[in-house]
Amino acid sequence: MKRPIKQLISALSVSLLCSASIAEEVAESHRINPANVLSVISNDWNNDGGMDRAVLVAPTDMDDDAGLYIYLSDAASPPPQLNIFKPNLAWSGILWGTIPRLALGKSGSIEVHSMNEAIGRNRWTQKLTIAYRDGAFVVAGYTYESYDTLDLNYAFSCDINLLSGNGFKNKKPVKVSQPVVKLADWSDQSVPEVCRAE
Repeated sequence: MKRPIKQLISALSVSLLCSASIAEEVAESHRINPANVLSVISNDWNNDGGMDRAVLVAPTDMDDDAGLYIYLSDAASPPPQLNIFKPNLAWSGILWGTIPRLALGKSGSIEVHSMNEAIGRNRWTQKLTIAYRDGAFVVAGYTYESYDTLDLNYAFSCDINLLSGNGFKNKKPVKVSQPVVKLADWSDQSVPEVCRAE
């Protein structure tokens, strides 16, 4: 039995209103306070000729870590649209030497630098290299270095290309075998075991 045209129009209108409401809620939940922005970089990661943006944002809760927003350009709907939000990606302090930042890698990749170079005896730096592959952002590299300000004989370093599995631990070649992890799925457990500080 065919539904009356008025009912179809009514159902379609409700559907559109619900979709618009959901879109507004998503946009509101990802609204960035400019005062919380830690670092911003731009590049064309999806190779469409437009300018994309990555924004590292300080956590609003002191128990959380900094989150990363990545916006990709779309010729059909400028300005750039939010592609991914990855919360709790980079440890963040409030002092100089503990505030994370973004940088562009040599190949144009996104580098997320976090560190503790100011507090206590355990000092460290970490770099996540993020690349755009097959329509998704993946963690393509992991670099970690640490030292002890009291034990001058202690130093640890690990630098792994997660796309190839090749890298170095304490300046000696190593090979890791693990699937490439999408940025959306990255966690502390994704860090290669060989790179977990001794």
